[in-house]
Amino acid sequence: MSLIYFVGQDVPLTVTPTDDSGNPLAGLQGVSVAVTDPSGAPSTPAVSGPVSGAYRAVLSGVSLPGVWLVRWTATGWSAETQFQVRETGAEQLVDLPSVKAHLNIPPNDNRQDDELQGFILAAGEIARNHCGPFIPETHTQWFDGGRSKVVPDVVPISRVLSATEYYGLSAYPLTEQDLGGQTDAFAFTVDYTTGEITRRTFGGEAATFAFGSKNIKVVYTAGRAGDVPWTVRLGVLELIRHLWQMTQQGGGRPKFNSSAYDGGEAVIPTGFAIPSRVLELWQPYYRGPGIA
Repeated sequence: MSLIYFVGQDVPLTVTPTDDSGNPLAGLQGVSVAVTDPSGAPSTPAVSGPVSGAYRAVLSGVSLPGVWLVRWTATGWSAETQFQVRETGAEQLVDLPSVKAHLNIPPNDNRQDDELQGFILAAGEIARNHCGPFIPETHTQWFDGGRSKVVPDVVPISRVLSATEYYGLSAYPLTEQDLGGQTDAFAFTVDYTTGEITRRTFGGEAATFAFGSKNIKVVYTAGRAGDVPWTVRLGVLELIRHLWQMTQQGGGRPKFNSSAYDGGEAVIPTGFAIPSRVLELWQPYYRGPGIA
């Protein structure tokens, strides 16, 4: 059983019952499994087995991202575990084969694949926090009116899908119209470098969004159309190397030294999550503090 799945995947559930000493338990009665999704809704997939001491079930088409809880029970025995489901559009800037190549892990060594996938997702979130999204994602945001410009929280933006002003109960759609090409007074322009959206009227003059509180609705796509620059990609790989290396220093894990995957001696820095070399690689795309 893997630890991380995509929304829509079937999840195979397997358990081999054992006693407190780790010895297999045979002849259990009434083996069942209960699964709780991230919203708290339960399900009870059918259980088959035992085959070689293992019981199995399949959870079809997991629909919600988050942590799913699994509880196996039988007469006089129980066990619990969990697995993660991730959205299909989650920011993943590098793939597993590239990470294994960067760490000099043989491609046919699958022992750490689940753990590495977790590092890939974590590094993608850290890169997104520093640079903004690279893979397109859609957001809806409400702004106060009474001003001529608004800036979405999540930048860079690649497209404004819709903008609407609300005067009381009346909605007035705005359209993106190039300067010098206004066709009506309900227009806006977008500075795609800064994300700034400016209300426009005839002749390209800046106008004021309708006065009100949270009465301007903007639906937009943030990201860079999936374009991941090579410096960003290398920074993500180096961040994964750093985070992975920090976990390899005990408990029987392979280390980055003369007997490690990566070869050679290594000095392991502690006390920080992002090495300076990674920040330098990301610097051209840094979006500054204070942005959600």
